Amino acid sequence: MKVVKNGDKVKLLCEAKLENGEIYYKWGEENPLELIIGEGTFFPAAEEKIKDMKEGETKTITLEPNEAFGPYMEELVLEVPKEAFRPGAKLEKGSRIRINTPSGKVFYGIISEVKDDTVILDLNHPLAGKKIILTITVISIGE
Repeated sequence: MKVVKNGDKVKLLCEAKLENGEIYYKWGEENPLELIIGEGTFFPAAEEKIKDMKEGETKTITLEPNEAFGPYMEELVLEVPKEAFRPGAKLEKGSRIRINTPSGKVFYGIISEVKDDTVILDLNHPLAGKKIILTITVISIGE
């Protein structure tokens, strides 16, 4: 029977959830996850653990924060003057803000607090610092 190895194109069913059981994302039969093992387009630590799986096999993989979205970094929580935002911007706790940089890069942040003249903006990924639990089933293995 075929097993997954580097360079194989695989189709996977995959459910990503948090430690509290909340499902964060799901690739089901109608939208399977397709990737080439070893390219690093998925979580590299998960790709490594998918190797040697067989078609039809299911495995649960727990990714530590440093293997998923990274650690939560306090230095990415910034206090920003309200006038730095475009007029009419929705500056409410929980709002997601898009930040365009002069170099063309785009960042996203979430407002965690609104003060009189400033907002506290968290630029961490929403899942930074969290373990991700993946339940993966290999649907098919191609070359």
